[in-house]
Amino acid sequence: MNRFLSCIPLALICLFLVFAAPYSLAQEKPREAEAAPLSKSPAARQVDKKAREKLAKMSPELVRELDNKLAQALTLLYDREYARALPIFRAISEMVETMDIMFWYGTCAYKAGDSELAVRKFRQMLEIDPGLHRVRLELATAYFQAGKYEDSRAELETVLKASPPEAVKRNIRKMLAAIAEKTKKIFANVRISQGIHRDTNVSAGPDEDVIGPPAGGRLILSKTQKELDDWVTVSNAAANVLFDPGEHKGFMWNTTGTYYQTHNFDYHKFDFLHYRVTTGPWWVASRSILKLPVGYAKNYYEHDRLFHAYDFSPSLEFFFTRNISLKGQFSYFDISYESSTRKGQNGANRVWEISPNFYFNRNRDIISLSLSDENHNARTRRYTYDAINAGISYYKKFPWDMEFFARYRYTERDYEAPAPLWVKDRKDKRHNVYAALSQNFMKNLFVSLYFNWIDNNSNTEIYEFDKTIYGLSMGVKF
Repeated sequence: MNRFLSCIPLALICLFLVFAAPYSLAQEKPREAEAAPLSKSPAARQVDKKAREKLAKMSPELVRELDNKLAQALTLLYDREYARALPIFRAISEMVETMDIMFWYGTCAYKAGDSELAVRKFRQMLEIDPGLHRVRLELATAYFQAGKYEDSRAELETVLKASPPEAVKRNIRKMLAAIAEKTKKIFANVRISQGIHRDTNVSAGPDEDVIGPPAGGRLILSKTQKELDDWVTVSNAAANVLFDPGEHKGFMWNTTGTYYQTHNFDYHKFDFLHYRVTTGPWWVASRSILKLPVGYAKNYYEHDRLFHAYDFSPSLEFFFTRNISLKGQFSYFDISYESSTRKGQNGANRVWEISPNFYFNRNRDIISLSLSDENHNARTRRYTYDAINAGISYYKKFPWDMEFFARYRYTERDYEAPAPLWVKDRKDKRHNVYAALSQNFMKNLFVSLYFNWIDNNSNTEIYEFDKTIYGLSMGVKF
């Protein structure tokens, strides 16, 4: 019997060589790394000795039962059925525990998502033998999984001081980079592009020379009131800075800036400039994101100041699952025109919007629907309207670093009064289709092809138009 019991540690190691294969940071080839037994100090060997002494006091039947349980647990561990293996390791550990069993138990707990148990077992091993750097690396990964990034960093730096093999150093550096990404407080990105496009109707005017208003007479349109095509250069810039004092949850503060400018080759009258800045708090929970930004925007038309606007746009997005969310948003804009001849257009714009979103393929495919109710209340009734907006969009990211985006939007506006010389209140129905294909290259550069078609049907003929845009842009992003 003593001879049989003395063979138990060897049997355990043999079973480990055959079955164990969890991931380890200590080697480039995880399965080969885990297939080797731990190198042990005298203190660790003393733990194994006490385990053998405990086994010696058990009946042969109980020893065989433990041996069978260990074989079963290691088989499940190898097959990555960690949740099934974990209670078996727990039962074995409660009866007898060698250093190897502690390691397998901790590894299984980590793989099953029980970070606290994994940390406890790995720390128990290191209290016995602080020189087990392979275990220290596993402790670092368990800390990382639990979101204890500073503890993980401390363990990794301890291993680095011990001058491990180069392969281990490479993996540690990758882990430290991941920790730096998780713990940084400020996230910033910038995107700048310059493009050119052909616009078949830069004036957004009707394809008519003469219009006969219902009130009588003839309205002869000037050249710039009619449909005009032109080449247009487009400058675009966007920046975003997110301050996150926590660990990607709780309170955050986000600031954005956008700049958009068009310059027409022939008809400078239609040159346009828009810039906008927003800033405000976020609150990020496990399944929802609340945003409370305030903004300021200014528009220029024909190189003159057109209007400025203040806005407040709170939104809440709730994730029912990882793949489905529902976003609700309210936007309020206070708009003031600069020219005294346009003061009748001053007013407030209110938009209530709901948007279900569907995320697939690790966010490489995103489908969004939107429905909004809009009220624009201007000083003059003929600029005041109620509108319904409905849309659908699709985003696709390809494996070769190419992105595709398409959107359709339908808008129906009912104005409170007719335009001058017209009898009926103005009503517009607009279809808007946009698509863009972008290829990223050399890490920070991109080139995009885009298309935009707008068709505005109106019962007020002077506002009826359609236009098509084909464009190319190139830019840089950081």
